[in-house]
Amino acid sequence: MSQSVRPSRRGLLALLGGGATLSSSPALARGGFSRVVFTHGVACGDPTPTGLLLWTRAVGEGGEVRLGWEVAEDEAFAKIVRSGVATTTAARDHTCKVEVDGLKPGATYHYRFRGADAVSRVGQGRTLPAKGVETARLAVVSCSHYGFGYFNAYRAIADLKAPIDAVVHLGDYIYEYGVDGYGGPESQTLGRVHQPAHEIVTLADYRQRFAQYRTDPDLQDLHARAAFITIWDDHETANNAWMAGSPAHDEKTEGAWEARRDAAIQAYFEWLPMRDPKPGQAAHTLNRVYDYGDLLSLIVIETRLTGRTKAPSASREMIRDAEGRPDPARFEKEVLDAPSRSMMGPAQEAWLETTLAASVRRGAAWQVLANQVIVARMRAPDFMSLLPKDLLDDAMSRPGARRWLESTRLGLPINLDAWDGYPAARLRLYDSARRSKANLAVLTGDTHMFWGNHLHDPRDEAPVGFEFGVGSVTSPGGYETISPDPRIYEVAEMALVARNPDVRFTRVRDHGFLLVQVAREAIVCDYFKVADIGARNGWAERFCRITATPAGDMVVIRDAGSSPVKAT
Repeated sequence: MSQSVRPSRRGLLALLGGGATLSSSPALARGGFSRVVFTHGVACGDPTPTGLLLWTRAVGEGGEVRLGWEVAEDEAFAKIVRSGVATTTAARDHTCKVEVDGLKPGATYHYRFRGADAVSRVGQGRTLPAKGVETARLAVVSCSHYGFGYFNAYRAIADLKAPIDAVVHLGDYIYEYGVDGYGGPESQTLGRVHQPAHEIVTLADYRQRFAQYRTDPDLQDLHARAAFITIWDDHETANNAWMAGSPAHDEKTEGAWEARRDAAIQAYFEWLPMRDPKPGQAAHTLNRVYDYGDLLSLIVIETRLTGRTKAPSASREMIRDAEGRPDPARFEKEVLDAPSRSMMGPAQEAWLETTLAASVRRGAAWQVLANQVIVARMRAPDFMSLLPKDLLDDAMSRPGARRWLESTRLGLPINLDAWDGYPAARLRLYDSARRSKANLAVLTGDTHMFWGNHLHDPRDEAPVGFEFGVGSVTSPGGYETISPDPRIYEVAEMALVARNPDVRFTRVRDHGFLLVQVAREAIVCDYFKVADIGARNGWAERFCRITATPAGDMVVIRDAGSSPVKAT
């Protein structure tokens, strides 16, 4: 059965103006605020049981900008519960953050900012529940390249009538490319060309790129709709980043990697509604826990900049036999399986195991990881033998497609930039989950495709947990570059499920989001696709529902028109 959402074009929360007509708390009656323009809406995030982090950007004349802020139990601000004064300057790109505490657990609050002659729009957010939690509902998104299309997934979530506890953004909130890079031609066709036009490297560059993304009305409306819980992936810094660099970063022409990384992360913390790093903490080492009572621990891990070693490369590091032929078995054993390959680093691995164990001890029903890249084992099917002849002939005429198709004959993992490139680190992750007796579920982004995976330990094939992979907001999946023939999608989906025991469901086309409802007895994940991203449209349609239970059962139900799945 198909479930559709066709909301109105009007955003959930109206833009407010004319501060003199609005009620204000006694604490702000004295005024003394700066004359400002609220340039990029409002946002909140990093919820706790008693607090929220509020965000806005306010540009005024002179140096320091002085703002008032208010938090209320109602949208009309008749019941203001917290208020105060905050400041910002050009030193943090005119962005302003306020950590609000003393709120009730599991409650929805409305907030706004005010200057001397302007009032921001109203936003809303929900604190974490403390106890007695029956369900939690999370929207999950990833990979939103501005130039590839409109943010219809953001629009659809913002217009949902049902409440959501938080939006979990799993990375690639921005992309770093210039107009001559990934997505450049598409952005020119659509009129959504990146600013600045070159690849971003400096702090000013990253700030300008964030500012451009945050002008998008659909993204602004979603930020005003719900609290965000965020973690970066690679494109917030540079493609395929690891702790000591990126294959896309040239230190000879672009300077030291650490300088670029630190600039990117500074801009990220300025522009995202999240608490700044604690004093003495390296900004690029980020992991946090969000406890929804005794229902679940949402554990955010960092798999790019903290402890990830450089991803292996089959083209550069392939081991060959005496006759020069590739030896994929030796490549896996001697290169991929090296214990030194790290995804999170020893300190974060230890932290994660301690966190999983603590969650289990306090009785949380689920331990849910907010993770960037695919965990499941995923080997490439031999597409050379699987594609229909006419489709294969067409694909083989494309140089890039030909090389990739020929490489699938080796049967290697399909993405070595994911956990498949770090199998020893994945085993350590599984060991932590098994020792702590965690009911593990993983939320994953990065691939621009949808996944429903049942994770198993390769040493004994014991089930370890579940993985729900979200497709992209706009970024393309990749199979369309193999062939424009739409049959490529069905062939790929069937082959990936048939080839890989961990993969129970996939859809390698479309853009969209996940709605994940967590209850003690099950996690229910609904998969949504959105309208053609070539035009703004808030329509969304569910194409699959997956239910996972603590007993290890995973049930996949396809809606009409969805892709193949394994039999339950």
